Amino acid sequence: MNYRTTCPECASVFRLGADQLDAAQGWVQCSVCGAAFDARLSLLMEDGSPLPVAAEPEPVEAAALPEAELTDMQENRVPAPAADAAADDTEPASVATPAEDVEIAAAPRGIVQRDDALDLPSIILIDPEISASTDPGPLPQIYPAPSTYPSEPAAPAASPAAVAPAPPRARIEYASPLPGTARLSPASQRIPAWAWGTASALLLVLLFVQTTYFLRDTLVSRLPQTRPALEQACAALDCRLSLPKNLEQLQIVGSDLQTEASGRLKLTLTLGNRAGHAQAWPVLVLTLTDQRNRPLARRSFAPSEYLDDTQRIAAGIPPRSEQALSLPLAVRDLAPMGFDLQLVY
Repeated sequence: MNYRTTCPECASVFRLGADQLDAAQGWVQCSVCGAAFDARLSLLMEDGSPLPVAAEPEPVEAAALPEAELTDMQENRVPAPAADAAADDTEPASVATPAEDVEIAAAPRGIVQRDDALDLPSIILIDPEISASTDPGPLPQIYPAPSTYPSEPAAPAASPAAVAPAPPRARIEYASPLPGTARLSPASQRIPAWAWGTASALLLVLLFVQTTYFLRDTLVSRLPQTRPALEQACAALDCRLSLPKNLEQLQIVGSDLQTEASGRLKLTLTLGNRAGHAQAWPVLVLTLTDQRNRPLARRSFAPSEYLDDTQRIAAGIPPRSEQALSLPLAVRDLAPMGFDLQLVY
């Protein structure tokens, strides 16, 4: 047999089995507010009706009892409480019958039951060793509301005896979830393998494009055969591609420092490009030394300082060629006895 009980703290209604009630001796704990209470004080039937009242015992006629038993019952009768001094002496005192005591014990003690309960889990038994039943019990029935559309004809008035009692509006909470609840498995939420592969390939392509764009000058210096493709890409992206810069393919074939009649110096050198492609003009670093090969002065010369032709500078050093260069120098208060010449980018 199943009952319903109401929490006196939060007024939540729960379903409770007779075996659970006996195992916990009537004491349960609300899973909503956590209050522990005696479920027997607000116990109702599963459909919301009050508990059945014990039948009132039939009165025993005094004539049917023997005289000895009648005398014993009169001697054991409970005396009525004394009336107040101001009350009327002719008014008999009322004594509660056993049937009235049963009705008082079965009635709720001031707990108001809500019509619409919350969607909450079931109660929690205080005794954890008692296993609760896994049977969810019957499903709650939903009754349709009476139609109020004006197009429908009004039903004839029924007699008071034919009117059915209104169904209980209180909802019943179950101790376990209803069967058949659909849940998505973790395997259905995984991303397919082909999606990971496609995303990885796109990321690799994007990384390669970024590396080629920012390191295009270094790539042309190391791989000159990629220059035509990179020039087309730079034309579309509006970027600039410089000439290759590989010092290993450059060589100073000859150099000389001459003193002119006016006291000025003149540096002449022959620069050779051993690569099979054009290269950018290097920067000349000239160091003047004394007779002990100690540096007296050092100066760097950009291509625009030892070349006057801007088109020649932009075209670079032709492949597999030697270029003669001449650079006049103005020196004051110095008498160099030697020099050192290096190429840098």
